[in-house]
Amino acid sequence: MSAASGLGLFVREDVRDTIRERQFQLLVGIYVLLALLITYTAGRSTSPGHRGGPELIPSVLPLFAMLTPLLALGFFASAIVEKRTGGALKVMLGLPIDRGTVVLGTFVGRTLVLCTAIATALLAAVPVAVVRGVAVDPARLATVAVILALLGVTFTAFAVAISAVVRSATRATVAAFGVFVLFFFQLWTRLPYTVLYVRHGFSYPETIPEWVDIVAALNPVAAYTNLFAGVYPDLNSGTFVQPPAEPAVYERPAFALAVLVGWIVLTIGVGYRRFRATDL
Repeated sequence: MSAASGLGLFVREDVRDTIRERQFQLLVGIYVLLALLITYTAGRSTSPGHRGGPELIPSVLPLFAMLTPLLALGFFASAIVEKRTGGALKVMLGLPIDRGTVVLGTFVGRTLVLCTAIATALLAAVPVAVVRGVAVDPARLATVAVILALLGVTFTAFAVAISAVVRSATRATVAAFGVFVLFFFQLWTRLPYTVLYVRHGFSYPETIPEWVDIVAALNPVAAYTNLFAGVYPDLNSGTFVQPPAEPAVYERPAFALAVLVGWIVLTIGVGYRRFRATDL
């Protein structure tokens, strides 16, 4: 069996596992239900024939921006470790499937599941929006879906890497929650300020060096916000990060996209290296 065939087989079985375990249905259900509820509620403020009413994307985006990292981490952080503790992983590795296929295949499979959930929810909200008088911009809808999916893929990579490294589902859950708090609630941004404060004798210098802002821009949530602001500056990205009025080079969309892709590659790579060296 070639590496590509083995990867494809593993991805297919991993997606089927999420269906058998009802993860797929639950994830899609959460997204769709919330999208329909928000769209329906937004339409209540629009009278028939009234122009300039609410739009679909600004209505659903704030919640989806927070929900996507949270659900990716919550649903997928135990993807590998549960197979490991249940003994299924040893059986799996007895087949012509190596550990790299397990990590990469799990990442690809869970990515497909999450992206399907996001796309299904946004598409399901369209007819409700039309009926309720909520404006729908197809081009904006598609672009926002891609950016949201990229945010979800990034945190899916974190979840899979965590699952490949830890030895129990409990530790995976705790680590996943820590990652969410670190990045989404801007604790990451405070880290360089703390280092600067200590290095400067427990006081801040008059001028904050640029490296502090560069480190802050490496936060995947900040990168998502900067990417979003570069594409749609008129929309609220739905995070606690305030995009700069005059972005520096490291706050522009191209750099933000590179940051997100870099996190995906880095986390999966580190997760695989640790998983490869682990005694099962």
